[in-house]
Amino acid sequence: MLRRQLALALLLIFLTVFVSACGDAASTSSGSAGAPGSFTIVYQPGLGAVTFITLKLQKTLEKQFPSTTFSWKIVNSGSAVREAVLSGQAQLGTLGISPFLVGWDRGMDWRVLLATSRSDTWLVAMNPRLKSLKDFGPNDKIGVVAPDAQQAIVLRKAAQQQLGNAHALDKNLVAISSADGEQALLAGQLAANFAGSPFQDQEVAAGGHIVLHSTEPFGPVGAGLIALPESFYNRYPAFSKAIYQNLQEASKYVAAHHEQAAQYLAADAGSGGKGTEAQFKKLLDDRNLVFETTPSGLIAYATFMQSIGLITKVPRVVNELELPTVAGTGS
Repeated sequence: MLRRQLALALLLIFLTVFVSACGDAASTSSGSAGAPGSFTIVYQPGLGAVTFITLKLQKTLEKQFPSTTFSWKIVNSGSAVREAVLSGQAQLGTLGISPFLVGWDRGMDWRVLLATSRSDTWLVAMNPRLKSLKDFGPNDKIGVVAPDAQQAIVLRKAAQQQLGNAHALDKNLVAISSADGEQALLAGQLAANFAGSPFQDQEVAAGGHIVLHSTEPFGPVGAGLIALPESFYNRYPAFSKAIYQNLQEASKYVAAHHEQAAQYLAADAGSGGKGTEAQFKKLLDDRNLVFETTPSGLIAYATFMQSIGLITKVPRVVNELELPTVAGTGS
């Protein structure tokens, strides 16, 4: 009798596990073919966010995936984008090359879905005595959004070239948002600020001058990146490819419709940075802004960052950093 009860109990346990496994497999299969219930996109304010703002205001994704709840989150730095994706608070993030590489070097699962845009970013100072990096003393503070921000890496590369030491200005760096950095520069609390558009343009319009162009140390490479966890891509390949395609189309739309894009930037002040439609259109018309969806500069930045101790490894080939959407196309 006891043996029969034991056999029956074991059979029930086996059936329970079997049914549960089948249910899990069915759920995974269904999820792989479909779309997630929610999807959060995290980005930084500024001109570079224009493709995200376009998708957001046109509600392109919501129309295509009505069963998915889309959320849009703004943070002040690439490192904050990285932390949001790492913690699972967001799935898709746009950021510079260097904070992306720091995450990859630490073992993060993410890869490049595509690039966004590339532009010349300026180190702007108000004091006329600051003409080059050699003029900065220990008390001349420089604003960057984070110590591992792309601007901070450009500054270190320039310091290596001009001062002979990549870390010569590390103690001058102050982590501050682009908008707050602009105000601090104009108030005399910072000697210089290294931010993108529209903040740098407003600083120059207020009497500042350019000390360094981001294109000088590395050349015209280094488009902003859009990153997605590889595990998410593998679970939702069709959805991920659709996100990629929509971002591609939004990039083409913005490149061809500056006036409408400027309206979006002005309407969503928290995302684009404060400015009028006319101001944003002028910035979009600037030939320095290139809507480039092919990643560039990954190997160049990784090689330099490893050489100064900011990361521990360099990818053997750029394909190690890319999802299938851009595999083998970057540099």
